[in-house]
Amino acid sequence: MKITRPILFSLFCFCSVLGCGKDSQYTNVGMLYNPNDYASENTHISINKAKPTQQQINEKLKNMSKDDIFQFALACGDQGNYSEALTAYNKILETDAHYPRIYYYLGLLYRDMGLLDEAICAFQTDLTKNHDSPEAHYNLAYAYQRKGLYNDAIGEYKQSLNFIPANKTQQKANIHYNLGDSYFSIGSIDESIDEYKKALAIKPENKILHKKLGIAYSAKGWTEKAKDEFSIHDGSEISTKKSVN
Repeated sequence: MKITRPILFSLFCFCSVLGCGKDSQYTNVGMLYNPNDYASENTHISINKAKPTQQQINEKLKNMSKDDIFQFALACGDQGNYSEALTAYNKILETDAHYPRIYYYLGLLYRDMGLLDEAICAFQTDLTKNHDSPEAHYNLAYAYQRKGLYNDAIGEYKQSLNFIPANKTQQKANIHYNLGDSYFSIGSIDESIDEYKKALAIKPENKILHKKLGIAYSAKGWTEKAKDEFSIHDGSEISTKKSVN
């Protein structure tokens, strides 16, 4: 089901998110990789450890350039200061709705806050101008996956594979991993097995992938193959039934 509701500017400027905490289910997802030239690894903008008031945030941003505000937003998001980050992104959007990749990073912020509908809208907006962005397709797919929209997730993961550079092998493994999970969730076990195998071809020592493949084999009734995969995961021979449970 493709979300087609209009992406209104007010959605981003007036969404109330103060006090939202980090949801553990969204940790360690990460970006496929940082789009070059937009995010610096070490921002030079300092962040106060004491939680500032909204008035203090606005005062701090008032005399900053858009680029500095953007770096401030990135730093706040990285440190879990989500309300400050959102205020900063919205400050840029007040005067420049076309600031490069702002909706992509806004989508990452919403994702980390657990606001998946808002994240989906932001990633979709970014893709209207950056349709060949593998990281935007990847993170849109993940948001769909977390929403249980597995067919939509599969389509976006495939798009990410279409555009990802050939040398990004570890990221490709992550995409195949998530594709395997998405296929498994809709009962497409053969496709799930194929994706897990592709991920394992890149990460052969990944024990979680071996367990996932073992579960998929079990779903097919391939007990011996499943036992082999569970043995790699656990380091010893164990029963298929115990592994699945």
